[in-house]
Amino acid sequence: MHSQKAIDSSLYYYNFILKPRNHNDLTNAYVFFEKHKNQSLIKKDTLKIILNLRYIAVIQNKLGALYDSENSIVTAMSYLDNIKGVDTLIEPRIGIYNQLGMIYRQFEDYDKSLEYYNKVLEITKDPNNIAQINNNKANVFKYQRNYTQAINEFQKAFSFYTKQGNIIKAARALDNIGIVQSKTQNPDALTNLERALSMRKNANHTSGIFTSYLHISEYYKDEKNNEKALFYAKKALKIANFTKNIKHKENALSMLLNLKNDKNIIEYKTIEDSLKKAKQIQENKYAAIKYNVKEKEKIINERELMLKSTELEKEKETKLKLVYLFIGLSILLMSFFLILILKSKHKKDKIQQVYNTETRISKKVHDEVSNDMYHLLTKLQSNPNIQENILDDISDIYIRTRDISKENSIIEVKEDYGDLLKDLLISFKNDKVNILTKNISKIDWDAVEDIKKTTLYRVLQELMINMKKHSRASLVVLNFNQERHKITINYNDNGIGAAIKKGTGIHNVENRMQSINGTIIFETEINKGFKAKITV
Repeated sequence: MHSQKAIDSSLYYYNFILKPRNHNDLTNAYVFFEKHKNQSLIKKDTLKIILNLRYIAVIQNKLGALYDSENSIVTAMSYLDNIKGVDTLIEPRIGIYNQLGMIYRQFEDYDKSLEYYNKVLEITKDPNNIAQINNNKANVFKYQRNYTQAINEFQKAFSFYTKQGNIIKAARALDNIGIVQSKTQNPDALTNLERALSMRKNANHTSGIFTSYLHISEYYKDEKNNEKALFYAKKALKIANFTKNIKHKENALSMLLNLKNDKNIIEYKTIEDSLKKAKQIQENKYAAIKYNVKEKEKIINERELMLKSTELEKEKETKLKLVYLFIGLSILLMSFFLILILKSKHKKDKIQQVYNTETRISKKVHDEVSNDMYHLLTKLQSNPNIQENILDDISDIYIRTRDISKENSIIEVKEDYGDLLKDLLISFKNDKVNILTKNISKIDWDAVEDIKKTTLYRVLQELMINMKKHSRASLVVLNFNQERHKITINYNDNGIGAAIKKGTGIHNVENRMQSINGTIIFETEINKGFKAKITV
């Protein structure tokens, strides 16, 4: 109910703007819409602020306060520009542009006026709006004395409004055609002016009748018929007095003064008009110019924001690139390490397979060959016809197969590896050979991988077997050292030495060390013993 009452009130005062009966109607409408504008500001209802400012601008224009009207309508436009999705608000923008066009025409800034009218034509497809702008542009061309173009535009409007049946607007267009034709001595001028007056009288359009009387008076003035010019000027003044429209009264009195032949009055009127124009030009610090300045500032700010936004985007893009680069490098490094791990695992698996194969063969030699040799030896020993040397050979073969089996048997490296290694080395000690170990118990064997411990065991075993078979050494020294994660074993014996020939044994040792990324270096000369440096 309250909303309906507000709408009814707005419509009531809006009709005061369209058809003011007197000066007070416009004043009362101004007070009403100014109050509603302030209420809308408090509520932050931007669309209603814009609507109220447009009404206020029209009232100010009709009251003759052009500068205030301009300021109000430009303020409305600034509010409109700050609304998101502004492209959908076509109608308010059309109204604002049209109002600015009329204001600048009254300011005699015709180019600016045409600019705003053309802006309307750019955004509207409504034939009513187009006809209105045709009429308004024609008025600008009329004041520019571009009469041909003015008539062309007025005729477009007149044709549209006649087809539409809008008598008031059709009469306005026809009246304008007549007054412009009068400036070009067109014989149809008076006919069109009188026809427009008749249409306005039939429509009882008071303000239109006033304009017709004034235009006919102007026509007769141009025709040097002062009697008829005064007649119609007085009719115009009578209507202005009746409607109490100050602006109309001023225009009617101005026409009457112009029709007087008194030189002093004519001079006074000329000076007054000149002063009024000068004052108007001086005060023409247009709100639109202010708006343009604000627009430029807005554009600069938007560009700065865009620059900052671009810089932030670039920074963001750079960060993203760095993140992607980091991710890519991480993936690459992870892939690299994964390949290394897989290779290492593959290598370990291969080593383990070798050891498993050796163990399997060792077990087979022990379970099948050694046992068979033992049973054969037992049978032969019970036969008195077998020679003793044959039994010794068979016994020797049995012992060697047993040793081969033992050399390649399963090695338990999980616990007490230092003791296991010491037992291996000491097992080669006898009456002829002395075995010495140094610092073996100081090595952190728990930190060494099982596969490396197994390999090291086999390599030392190979060296000791080689020493037993070939070196004729009486003393073997093995010195163990550890620096962080690196273990070094220096082997020395005082045997007969030999020239290095890489046979199967040395190749086996080297291959084993390479498989765990370790090294073994040999150093030997004939009669100067044998040395080896193992690093793992």
